[in-house]
Amino acid sequence: MKLMPESFRTRLVLLCGGLGLLIGLPAYLYINHVYAQRLLDDRGEALHEQAVAVAAVIAENLNERRREVELLSRTPLFRQAPLDSVEFQPSLERLQKSYPAYSWIGLSDVDGVVRASTAGLLMGADVSQRPWYTGGRKGPHLGDVHDALLLSRLLKPEPDGAPIRFIDFSVPVYDDSGRLRGVLGAHAHWRWAGEVLQVLKPREAEKLGLEFLIVNRQGRVIHPERDALTLPLAERLQARRFVIDRWGSQTDYVTALAPVREVVPEAPLGWQVVVRQPLDTLTADVAELRRAVLLFSLLAGGTLCLLAWWAAGRLSQPLEYLALQARRIEKGDESADLAIPGSTREVVHLGAALRSMAATLIHRREALEASNRDLEARVAERTAELARLNDELRDQARRDALTGLPNRLAANERLRGEFVRMKRMRSAYAVLVLDIDYFKRINDGHGHAAGDAVLRHVSAVLRGALRETDFVARFGGEEFLILLPATPLTDAAAVGEKVRTAVENSPTEAVGMVTLSIGLAMADPAHQDEDVAVRAADALLYQAKSAGRNRLVAPKAA
Repeated sequence: MKLMPESFRTRLVLLCGGLGLLIGLPAYLYINHVYAQRLLDDRGEALHEQAVAVAAVIAENLNERRREVELLSRTPLFRQAPLDSVEFQPSLERLQKSYPAYSWIGLSDVDGVVRASTAGLLMGADVSQRPWYTGGRKGPHLGDVHDALLLSRLLKPEPDGAPIRFIDFSVPVYDDSGRLRGVLGAHAHWRWAGEVLQVLKPREAEKLGLEFLIVNRQGRVIHPERDALTLPLAERLQARRFVIDRWGSQTDYVTALAPVREVVPEAPLGWQVVVRQPLDTLTADVAELRRAVLLFSLLAGGTLCLLAWWAAGRLSQPLEYLALQARRIEKGDESADLAIPGSTREVVHLGAALRSMAATLIHRREALEASNRDLEARVAERTAELARLNDELRDQARRDALTGLPNRLAANERLRGEFVRMKRMRSAYAVLVLDIDYFKRINDGHGHAAGDAVLRHVSAVLRGALRETDFVARFGGEEFLILLPATPLTDAAAVGEKVRTAVENSPTEAVGMVTLSIGLAMADPAHQDEDVAVRAADALLYQAKSAGRNRLVAPKAA
């Protein structure tokens, strides 16, 4: 059985068409495999970086709310005033106005009876069985997302009729002798999660099909609300930074996940942030480029077939010689002599056509090689741009927008690095936690714009008063953290006094003189982790505030 047609013209046409397709095949395979995989890997890494940044912001937001409630519980009003004092409600409502997501804030006595609350809601109600009360009696408590129960009929309903959902923050309230007086609790509306994600989403997120999800420890999506959608990806993502999965839908997604740092380690939430993008959207450019190369290859093959058909039709004499030259050309011999002997006009024209065909093949091959080089250059350029954007995203996630100082995330990373270095080198470092005295009065009396100006001013003074090897970060609110590498206690205390004096002696235009209270602690290789020294410095900070503020409190030298 003959597989090839006997017609010379048909065979020549098939040969030229195959050459045209063969020219485009390498580019098509490169795009379909190498370039597509590189693009997928780069985008997966970018999604993972976005998930990490969003998880850090959510954890910082939760920690800020916990800290607000905890600081309020330590004020003289909550430690000393009778529980039936009328001063509690204005204090609670001021905190509620400072953060609109607070739907309700209340103070209960030790028996679980609400004695003060915002808008007077649930006054006198028994909340002793509520998780926020039972958890708050034992220490700082952060409750998972739940539907509103007692407040569901008292608050304004959601526009879409959906149930009102809260997360709870609660802390115990002690008197000056350390005896439990009650529990201070706050219900934050779950819509804050959507507001945080909306701020962090890139402008083109909807166009790119990017989705930002929050998942609880059971793998269930808790934001945005889904009908019992569970994402069983935790185990698969432990060894990889991203995966491709359908998650029960008809669409493949490139998915990255990052855990939200626990704010209250004793009662972990187990939240995780998931960022995903449809695979089709991500590879749309690859598919378009693949179609373009395929179309080019088909057009090139079609052009060559037409040319071969025309050339074969002009053949007359001698066929043997023409067959020999065609075999040489087929094998890639560019030196083949296409000057066909003969005296007829048709043979002369056919020889010229074959020479033209050979030149065209060489030109198209060179053009394709140049196209491949240009494609590789564009791939390298896009990869470099993506790396630059990733670097910018990492820097933004570690920089405080108001003061320009490193933020809590950057401070935690630096603390961890110094702690590891101390373990290896056995060279202790000092940690100072600083707090602007009476900062709430500045905000209340002069406005938040003045408070922001004070924060920027203090940040500039701290930068100017420290050594190049020292590290300073905004730790949260009006609190700062200074890390002094390889610095003994006496030198660290001197640096702390220098910083405190520098701030005291540089009044601000907005509010005049500003002072600092400072707690100083030394890290020790025997510590379990880097947070031990931070907690010790934070405790000494509160001693400085209790002793009258505008002072530094350090541990006694051994």
